[in-house]
Amino acid sequence: MPLWLKVALRRVGASREVEASAKVNTGFTIGPRPFIRLPRRLVEELGFDLSRAELMPGISDAGGRALPVYWLGPVEVRVVVPDRSTNWVRAIAVFTGAPSILLNDVLTARLKIAIEDPEVGLWRFRDEPLSKLRESVKPELY
Repeated sequence: MPLWLKVALRRVGASREVEASAKVNTGFTIGPRPFIRLPRRLVEELGFDLSRAELMPGISDAGGRALPVYWLGPVEVRVVVPDRSTNWVRAIAVFTGAPSILLNDVLTARLKIAIEDPEVGLWRFRDEPLSKLRESVKPELY
């Protein structure tokens, strides 16, 4: 079972937040920046204009095939858990046409996520003891 987190998203400078589950993927790397892939519905809900998004050149999948990734712009992301408040982290929102939210490795690190058991979806925040394991949330696909 992949690791899924509940996250809150907002456009930079906006007060309106959207909550959804996001998949953690340490193999999702686009340079040394935090990226978050958004599905079409959330692209629209956050107010991005997909028709004006720019195609990022030179992006390929693990097999070396060209992958169309569209640059949307900056967003703020935080992890939503019932027992603590978390900080907002700025990331670049992108669109590929996939039906889920995906966090890249850099964003995962900046959110201070420690993956403890990816087979069963256990994780914790890096500042929590090893005994404080959290479970994945239910995946949301759009």
